[in-house]
Amino acid sequence: MSEKISNQQANSNQAESSPQQRIEVTADDLPISCPMPGKTLWSQHPRVFIPVENGEGHCPYCGNHFIVKS
Repeated sequence: MSEKISNQQANSNQAESSPQQRIEVTADDLPISCPMPGKTLWSQHPRVFIPVENGEGHCPYCGNHFIVKS
């Protein structure tokens, strides 16, 4: 008999294997979207644009912390 993993458990396991990152970007990189260009999208969350306030922004899906460096 095989065990099935619920969607909540699978998402929890995925979040544990993908820790939050601190990503430094420049003003030339604006607007910022997450996942960042070049990442494999099939295993990531939907693409979202990150609002930047006071030089920082956070992804609502994965929690990546974006910092705009001058």
